[in-house]
Amino acid sequence: MNKRNICLSALFLMLATCLSAQTVGRNQQDENESPCGTVIPHSDWDDWFNAKVEEYKSNLKHNKVRSQTYTIPIIVHIIHGGQAVGTFPNIDSAQVRTQLVALNNDFAGTGFGASGIPAVFQSVLANTDIKFCLAVKNPTGGVLAEPGIDRVNYQTNGWANPASQNGTNAIKNLIDNIVKPATIWDPTRYFNIWISDRGSVGLMGYATFPGGTNLTGIVNSFTGTATSDGVWVYTKSFGTTGNLTSGFTKGRVLAHETGHWLGLRHVWGDGNCLTDYCNDTPPAPHNHGGVANPVHPFHVN
Repeated sequence: MNKRNICLSALFLMLATCLSAQTVGRNQQDENESPCGTVIPHSDWDDWFNAKVEEYKSNLKHNKVRSQTYTIPIIVHIIHGGQAVGTFPNIDSAQVRTQLVALNNDFAGTGFGASGIPAVFQSVLANTDIKFCLAVKNPTGGVLAEPGIDRVNYQTNGWANPASQNGTNAIKNLIDNIVKPATIWDPTRYFNIWISDRGSVGLMGYATFPGGTNLTGIVNSFTGTATSDGVWVYTKSFGTTGNLTSGFTKGRVLAHETGHWLGLRHVWGDGNCLTDYCNDTPPAPHNHGGVANPVHPFHVN
């Protein structure tokens, strides 16, 4: 079973523990919702994807499949300009490992702020049975000198400096049209994550949603393909140590975007009290970043 099918099969676990998976994507207490640039899925995709979730749940109920833990290997493409390892944006492996710890804790339901989850949601705060590990081999089978890390020099490749890309569209165009196609590792074997600097834009991260549908009319601007599948995160919001932006020091941007990569919608349904396909989250008119109690979604910053 390839990685994308694993993600589709395991999604019912994410939905059953929606508070865990969605809330970890937003920073609690001293941190606010990360500015997310993930494109809103098409309604036809929503129908297709959630039908797959229901199909899996039915198969599980009738013992046609088994519930199990899935481990997904990560490769972090660190985009830099020739700086020494450990000098921003060419972060060291220690910082990458802190992000892995934060991501796994969040998907296990034990991440930062878990103890403050309102009592009404405690019953659905659980382990998603999805774990992440650092890849140890490259696509040709060679052992990686730094597990989970692929260092990419934009100068050597003749690309623009990501720090010169001002505006959300500019940085996304550079990453999607130039960086991703040239650096992506087989997305059926790896969870691709790109981190880089960026110019004067509030964007902290964005993701592709699961692909695999042959629905007519679906434009792959939001679903992962062989040249786009994965997540981009601003380097200063990646990990829990190092040169980080104030308010984004808990590794929650990647957790949030990984939720999208696995098929989760925003808890407010990307609109005024629209559905997020999770029955255990209350209706909300928009995001509620900075509010510890999601039971009162109208109390927003």
